[in-house]
Amino acid sequence: MKRLLSYIGCMLVAVAMLSSCNKAERHVVILFTNDTHSQIEPLDANAKKNADMGGVVRRKVLIDSLRNIYPDALLVDAGDAVQGTPYFNFYAGEVETLVLNKLGYDVRTLGNHEFDNGGEALTAMLSAFNGTTVSTNYTYNNPALGNEVVPSCILSAGNVKVGFVGLNVNPKGLLFPAHAKDVVYHDPIVAADSMAFLLRKEGADIVIALSHLGYTADSEDDTDVIDSVLVQNTRNIDLVIGGHSHTTLFEPAIHANLDGRNIVVGQTGKSGAYLGFVDITIPVEQDGNLSVEYKLLPVDARYDNRLDKDFTSLLAPYKAQVDSVMSVALGTTDDTLYVARPESPLTNWACDAFADIARKRSGKRIDFSIINTGGVRMDIMPGTVTRGNVWKSFPFTNYMTIVQLKGSDVKQLFEQIANNGGEGVSSEVRLTIDDGKVAQLTIGGNPIDNNRIYNIATLNFVAEGGDGMVAFNNALSRKDYPGFVYELFEAYITEQTQQGKTLHATNDHRITIK
Repeated sequence: MKRLLSYIGCMLVAVAMLSSCNKAERHVVILFTNDTHSQIEPLDANAKKNADMGGVVRRKVLIDSLRNIYPDALLVDAGDAVQGTPYFNFYAGEVETLVLNKLGYDVRTLGNHEFDNGGEALTAMLSAFNGTTVSTNYTYNNPALGNEVVPSCILSAGNVKVGFVGLNVNPKGLLFPAHAKDVVYHDPIVAADSMAFLLRKEGADIVIALSHLGYTADSEDDTDVIDSVLVQNTRNIDLVIGGHSHTTLFEPAIHANLDGRNIVVGQTGKSGAYLGFVDITIPVEQDGNLSVEYKLLPVDARYDNRLDKDFTSLLAPYKAQVDSVMSVALGTTDDTLYVARPESPLTNWACDAFADIARKRSGKRIDFSIINTGGVRMDIMPGTVTRGNVWKSFPFTNYMTIVQLKGSDVKQLFEQIANNGGEGVSSEVRLTIDDGKVAQLTIGGNPIDNNRIYNIATLNFVAEGGDGMVAFNNALSRKDYPGFVYELFEAYITEQTQQGKTLHATNDHRITIK
């Protein structure tokens, strides 16, 4: 009898140990992207960064391969799946939505560029998406749009229940005012932590934040919440998958939350050059740190011999139309026209061209021009300059506007530009920035006259206070000119080519940072 009891006791201990072991070994795999920005095809083979990487057909091969190993893996996106290539200009999100569905995305949140065509267009995109769109800290004045999103969700991945919240960036200065009226922004910290707490009550084993708040701030005095601040002020989130700042985190960023737990923050950069991978082990103690295996997997030419022929064929008609229009040659350049802050050849060229276009269109004196650096997206390499180069570099549906400001407001404007770390300005400007402040400023070789009226050529997005340039709210007058920026530049390059000129620009120290 004693031997039997001893045997039963040993068996109970073994079962308990096995149960504990099984719980400890419970895990879930999450695959993720962010800021893919309509990059349907691989990046240019001559690109300065991530050359010939990315492409949705390659990404599908990688995702399908990983699903063969991890059949319960979830695929998610942290926003800005659209805008940035002619595919969005041509098809208004149709191709990107098709891709999200064919690749089998389970959950997404919204970036600021999802709103670029307004609430009605976004509603149409989201209604065609087969997965779930989570948006926790926005509420919606547009009922149709609000019906397409949920504040949170719980998905089963094998024996793990995963809760998701979606955190959206402050729309002020990022969304056109006409589009921003569709949303009401709420504190992401309060919204995220309270919703994550409710998800745990509803049975979620872990809660993941799909965040489009950014890993780094947009400017020095930006007080909006970023991912590290989110983690440090919450206790119910277990992992943050981020976006917006285009940060490539090859190693996970780790921050302690309010309870001292270490929380991983991940982000893949932009344009789909990498696919994010995390394998999360759920510990027995629910209040302990999660074990997270994290890596970024390159999406590159190694997958070219395994491409999905049906998926490639499905995209072929879209690609053929884009290629036929975008391959048109406009001119040439011997320079590498790259994009950077505070100053770069392409932004210098664009601002000088913009001022020239504005003078011709308006017949007025233009004192200088401003194009926000965020509106210039892709380098142009030496050689033939095509329509595709121009549309990719200036993809947004902005138009030209001429604004009149008093000199005192011009000074305020450049204080905001200095705080941003610089923006694109035309050659009339000489600006020195010291510790985020204006140290020296001249326009046309002269200091600013507080009482003089200055004529400024800029984008409607900037004129409406975009990227923090709210001094434009004090405009004495404003006149808008039709035609998208990429169309204006296309016509300008063609005209320059007919005159025997090439695109030429260098850094000429119009902005200096001490």
